[in-house]
Order: sequence, then C-alpha cells, then structure tokens
Amino acid sequence: MITPDSAARRAAIRATLLAAYESGELWGEANPAWPLPEGMTRGEESHLAYLTFVYSISGGRDPVPLWQAARQTAVADPELFAPKFLAYVKPTEISDRLRQPGVARKKSDVTVWQRLGQALVMRAGGSVKQLLADHAFDAQKLLAMLKGNKTTFPVLSGPQTAPRWLYGLAHEGTQPIIGAAHLPVPVSPAAGRALASLMIDADQVSAEIFPALDTLGRLGCQQRPPAQPLCPAAPTCPVAAHCQYGIS
Repeated sequence: MITPDSAARRAAIRATLLAAYESGELWGEANPAWPLPEGMTRGEESHLAYLTFVYSISGGRDPVPLWQAARQTAVADPELFAPKFLAYVKPTEISDRLRQPGVARKKSDVTVWQRLGQALVMRAGGSVKQLLADHAFDAQKLLAMLKGNKTTFPVLSGPQTAPRWLYGLAHEGTQPIIGAAHLPVPVSPAAGRALASLMIDADQVSAEIFPALDTLGRLGCQQRPPAQPLCPAAPTCPVAAHCQYGIS
C-alpha cells in the first residue's frame, strides 16, 4: 500500500532523478537519445524514423555507444533510416553498413531493422507520423495495435521496447502522444537494482522514469560491493538521501 508519505517520497525521487538525468548529473550521462544527428530537425519525419529504428534494437544495449553510432550513421548513410528503401532491400545488403559502425550488433538486429522498414511502408506508407495519426496519437491505442500485430512488429511490440519507443517519440520526437509518459515498462536488472536501493518494491515503472532509473542502476548502484553498507557513489548521487546505502 502506498501511503501519503511514501507517495510524497516517490514523487521527490522522481523529480530529482528526472532533473539529474536530463541535465547530465548522473555521472556525466544525460539522455543519449536526445542529441540530433547533424542536419536533422527534431520531430520531422526522418527524425521519427531514426528514433523508431534505433529504439527497435535498443533492448539490453548500452545506450550511449548505440545512440552515438546511430547519430554518426544517420549522417554518413541516411538511406539506412529510410523505410521506403529498407522495404525493398535484403538484410544481407545492409548488414555491413549497419554492423561496421556499431549500430547493429548481431545478424538479428539487421533483420529486425529491415523488417521494420517493411512494416512501416505496409502499415503507414513509410511514415511514422502517419502511423501515430492513424491511432489518434493515443498511446494505449498504439500499444494495442502493436500487441495485435506482433508478426508485423515482432520486436517493436515487446513489453519493454513498445512503451519506451512511444515515450521516445513523445519526448525526443516532440509528438503529442497521449499518455506515453505513464506507460508501464518492466524493470531492467539495472533499474531493479536502483529500486531495491531506494527501498521501492516494483516490477515495472513508468516510461518517463525508466531511462533515469536504468542509468542510476548502471552507473551508480553497481559501484557498491554487495557486502558494503555504504555506497561509494553516494557523495555524487542526486538521490542518495533517499537510498538505504546512501547518505543523509
């Protein structure tokens, strides 16, 4: 049961952690999906496609090198982010172009990338914005569409990827997607480690707070050895005052 006191505590953690994540105060790491590839305009069709493709293969990846490689590749080889090109190309023809710069890590990433291009063309003429408009920019309707079309969107429809993608389109892509910030996301091992340190029992969190929690767990909470009562990252941790291993 969440009491008024615990709700206020969670709200304080959320506000502090989100501010730290957006400003780069989590050990120098800010939202790596936010910076635009050179020459790209935020919220335009090419940007929404770029976000969609990268989010589709982002599960379990270190986000910083992934998004850095994606930004560089989008400038050097923009064709790889064009759904109408991908819809008619074979995965083998783009494999080296995606793997050499570090965007794709394995063969299945390339297949997912190419099939997603096909899906966008088939469902919305290659336009991510049209796909959103077809479902009234409503996060729940879009989520239901993805769940009902797992064969068409096999990875993008995943329980962790789908809400993260929709929130990414809303936040980084500035799309007016209703309810995207509140979509539930199953916690990652790193986010789970952060929640445990903060004495919060939850197996899912909102799409808005997920990336900040995941970063906290990866860069901060993992610094504490299991047997050590105080976390060595606490002096620079923005939510240490709320942590059982932090400082007050």
